[in-house]
Amino acid sequence: MGRLNKRQQRELAELEELERSRHASTSTLPTQDDITDEEEEEAVAQPKGGFAALDLGDEQDDQEDQEEESTIAAPTKAKKSNRKKKKKAAKPADDSPSAAASLDSPASPSTAAATPTKLKSKKAKAAKAETPKVEDDGMDEIDRALAELATKGGDSQVTAGSTAVARLDPKWGAIKEVYSFDPKFLDSDAELRRMFGKNVIGNAPQAPRSNLHARFANNPHHATSLRRTSSYLATPEPGWPSPAGVLALERYEGIEAQEDASGGDWFTFVHSPSYKQAQMMFLEVLQQADGNRLYDVLAAQPYHVDTHMQLSEMMAQQGDQGASSTHLSRALYALSAPLPPTFPSGSFRLAYSQIENRALYLGIARKVALLVKRGTWRTAFEWAKIGLSISGDADPVGMLCWLDLLAPKAGQHEWFFKLIPALEAAYPSMCIDGYPGLAYAKALCLRNQEEEKKENGDKSTAALVSAILRFPMVATLLSNALAFDVPPALVSHRRAQLDGSYTKNPSYTLSLLSELYANRSAPLWKDPASTAWLRKAVVTAATMLDDQSNEDVKVGEELFSKGPFPEGYAPAGIIRAAFISEIPSVRPYLPPAARSGTFYSFDPLPPTGPNVTHYDDSYFAMLYAAPSFRRRGRGVVPAGLAGRGGGGGTDVAAALRDGLMRMLGMGADGPQVELNDELRAELLEELAMLDGGGGGMPGGFAGEGEDGEEADEQREMNEEESAEAVRGVFRRLGNYFGLVGPRPGTEGEAGAEDGEEDEEWEDERGQ
Repeated sequence: MGRLNKRQQRELAELEELERSRHASTSTLPTQDDITDEEEEEAVAQPKGGFAALDLGDEQDDQEDQEEESTIAAPTKAKKSNRKKKKKAAKPADDSPSAAASLDSPASPSTAAATPTKLKSKKAKAAKAETPKVEDDGMDEIDRALAELATKGGDSQVTAGSTAVARLDPKWGAIKEVYSFDPKFLDSDAELRRMFGKNVIGNAPQAPRSNLHARFANNPHHATSLRRTSSYLATPEPGWPSPAGVLALERYEGIEAQEDASGGDWFTFVHSPSYKQAQMMFLEVLQQADGNRLYDVLAAQPYHVDTHMQLSEMMAQQGDQGASSTHLSRALYALSAPLPPTFPSGSFRLAYSQIENRALYLGIARKVALLVKRGTWRTAFEWAKIGLSISGDADPVGMLCWLDLLAPKAGQHEWFFKLIPALEAAYPSMCIDGYPGLAYAKALCLRNQEEEKKENGDKSTAALVSAILRFPMVATLLSNALAFDVPPALVSHRRAQLDGSYTKNPSYTLSLLSELYANRSAPLWKDPASTAWLRKAVVTAATMLDDQSNEDVKVGEELFSKGPFPEGYAPAGIIRAAFISEIPSVRPYLPPAARSGTFYSFDPLPPTGPNVTHYDDSYFAMLYAAPSFRRRGRGVVPAGLAGRGGGGGTDVAAALRDGLMRMLGMGADGPQVELNDELRAELLEELAMLDGGGGGMPGGFAGEGEDGEEADEQREMNEEESAEAVRGVFRRLGNYFGLVGPRPGTEGEAGAEDGEEDEEWEDERGQ
């Protein structure tokens, strides 16, 4: 064995000293009191960072070791020595106490107590000992920090355990729990694969990475090589373009958000100018009643939501369910693109009063109906939860009228038992006790739960008898659907009689809700066991319908005589749900305005109120104000759907505008004359010029509202420009249809640059 170098000698000495210290008494170890201030200053004055913190020795020792090794060993051995050094330097990773004590510092154990590492550990222990123990006040770190900030801000009444600290009310926590959903249950194909297996259904087609050449598509660094992921509401099919940038979301601070005490996150969709141009084209196509022209709108905007939903409805009426589902999925795919990550949390809210948001509600309602026809109950249940949750307490499309069917059918019994008390506590204005379907669904959920746990059916039978006593109309309708006889006492009872059509009686809403539930949920009662159970409960309840001492009878009498809702009539959400359902037996219950009025599928039975928006002048104001819109004349807002694009203008300009719109087929009577595409485009341009140039602009002209001669001059100029625009349109229309000849000296040109010649020509035509 060769002579040891200086470093190896130091390490050997440290190991021997460490071995001796193990057998020494712990009382001989230095304490913090033994360390003088000078030693602390000396230790702190030697900070080490980076690899120097490993305490591998100073540079002078390294140089001496290298010189000494070079005189003893060959170059090859020197390399081995370097590798050995690296291995020894890695020893601080050892967690054992001996390794930590020997490698933290090259000093001996007697001086090791003065190193910065040990000083820091002792100071930390001392600080920990001095820190007072915080009592458990039942608050988390966030609440405690808020309380401290409030105290520092001068609020002496707020303490660490004060109840004034903002916390989530338990009732809102319960609402958030029942409103949240799991996105993995939104795929109906996945549910079918779970039911029938992958071999029967097959996997869903994956979207391609890119439509470019394989040289780019297979390049992991290429921007288009990223695979399109599924959104919350739809799975993209191969060939679908990206919906990014089509729609956007922004915070909503309207009346609904201000009155919401649950602290939900309110949003509203925002349409881009190009989307609004497509919306204008869509409204024009609706007036033409030409479904083929809807594809022209998609050519301009592939993800125009209302167009896809209109095509989906058309395909469903023609019996093409596959194409109907595809168009609906594309609409939902576009709506899902801007949704935030907090969408499934149960706190996302969307105001139905805004016209941009209604498409999502209607898309969800149609999706639920389509999933029910397909038999994917769990998926339909999750979609119905979304439709209910994003509205808060409004339920504008009647999702509660779906959940009374879907909750027991999908086996979501525990969720249903949480929903009823949560809504009663948080949203008493929804009047949950007035929904007949929820009472019967509760009995079904209890029965299914009892069968799973193999318990007796006392609770479910009592719940079913209670539902019949409160809402005997449903029992009458179910007995007709299931073809079994009921006791005469129930058939002849006044509370079991349905109105049959729209009336102003307080019982009208109960009749409508009973018809909706019986038509949708009758299959739940068709199996022999359920039918026998219902029939037995009906016989039991028939003898108790007039027992005024029974609490259920009292509730039923009050609901029948006063109505389930304080307003005295059915909420708009229930009427809209009946309107969308298209159930023949429900249609007579619709109000006369809903049966005889003209409504469009993109906005059936629009809401009313001060903050409600429509496709009107304010929606298209951005397009009206754009000079490029007046120049191109892409389209106009059809009459009856939105107002005209200008507030001012003369009566002649307004009459000319209305006549052009009727000629183009934008009125209720349809086209007045047959126009080819070229002439139609020219007339649309003239109409756009009237709306933009001669008819006035929203917001007024420059200088409007000023006082003095400048304002008068500006108004006169505007009037002259409006009159000139009207005269120019008249001349061009005359030339289009050959009604007037060209002006003298213009050789067929419409319009003139000389104002005096215009006046002379007009005088000649007037004579």
